[in-house]
Amino acid sequence: ACDGAHSIVRRALDFYMVGDGSDAVWGVMDIVPRTNFPDIRKKATIRSTAGSLLIIPREGDAYNLVRFYIELPHGTKAKEVKLEDLQHTAKNILSQYGVDFTDTIWWSAYPIGQRHADNFHKDYRVFLAGDACHTHSPKAGQGMNVSLQDGYNIGWKLASVLKGLAPASLLETYILERRKTAIDLIDFDRYFSTLFSSTARTSPQEFQKGFIQAGKYTAGLTAKYERSPIVSDMDETQELATSVVVGMRLPSAQVVRFCDSKPLQLMTVLKSDGRWRLVVFAGDITLTVNQDCLSAVSVQNGLNFHILE
Repeated sequence: ACDGAHSIVRRALDFYMVGDGSDAVWGVMDIVPRTNFPDIRKKATIRSTAGSLLIIPREGDAYNLVRFYIELPHGTKAKEVKLEDLQHTAKNILSQYGVDFTDTIWWSAYPIGQRHADNFHKDYRVFLAGDACHTHSPKAGQGMNVSLQDGYNIGWKLASVLKGLAPASLLETYILERRKTAIDLIDFDRYFSTLFSSTARTSPQEFQKGFIQAGKYTAGLTAKYERSPIVSDMDETQELATSVVVGMRLPSAQVVRFCDSKPLQLMTVLKSDGRWRLVVFAGDITLTVNQDCLSAVSVQNGLNFHILE
């Protein structure tokens, strides 16, 4: 079930959201601004005594759509917020510049809260995914990313079990992997929200350092699955592939296809079509001994293979 933060399925199963919230309320607007702020088409953060503002340019340069995340004054109730409140606060934060709102496509207000479901499944027959099992603020842009990862994770496992390619116990790994990911997300969001708060005693240098360090996480490149029935022991030697971390996403890289010297990204070869891939680091394939080893692997296992360098 992936039916959102107010999941009917979760409630029907009598599951609860555990975690914490705060009194802080933020507003969000997708707008077409008219302003002399010089970095309006760049990702920018402004922290002032009037609050904090995160600016994120949206798609479509011709339309000049921009998203504003606006920290609202202490004591604000999300349900009582009006569009005029968001516009007024944004103007106060940008008080050194002029800003008008030509068009407002969408807006909302939300309290900061980080919670996850106390259970992610019911007897391995019903599974929760996405906002149905984890909620957080939207500032880091992780809501859709992590929810899609949940769906992908349970999707290939369900398909494998239903096709008879894996035992039903494989589904247990969804809980092992995605529950930890949800908790990591909530911990990160708590840190990220504090970092952006105007009440945080964070220097500009500390803020910049924290924002840069968060980059890999927000890019979705830091998730790591611990040892499980499908993740090897972390203590095994990795001396032949020191940059590949067991349990983490295989990093893409620029490679050259051997047969036609075509440059491409590794992930274009590793398409997500339900098939398993075996990546072999064969060394210098101009050497006969490495050619023989590679051929032996292919012949013995009936594999089709691509040679990349």
